[in-house]
Amino acid sequence: MALRKCPICELNYIREGETVCHVCQKAKKHIDEVEDEVIMCIECGEYPVVSGHELCRDCLKEQQRQADLEILADKIRQDEVDEPLEEDIEEDVEDEE
Repeated sequence: MALRKCPICELNYIREGETVCHVCQKAKKHIDEVEDEVIMCIECGEYPVVSGHELCRDCLKEQQRQADLEILADKIRQDEVDEPLEEDIEEDVEDEE
């Protein structure tokens, strides 16, 4: 019954026939449990999140739609500032006469 170092951590010793030490086994089990855990959307709480995000697919689409609408609204506001209204043009013409 020879002891050898754990191939993962290379700190703890394992017995013949064991693949990893008890510390690495617990760590692997914890990692597997965390990976199996389903994280729900923080916005709606109904669907699982998209990998790498905090929102589900539907909420991500809605968030993108809202961002697009805000950009469009900003463009419209900017166009209104840049272009004079017809009333302003008519007043300028009346003033000249």
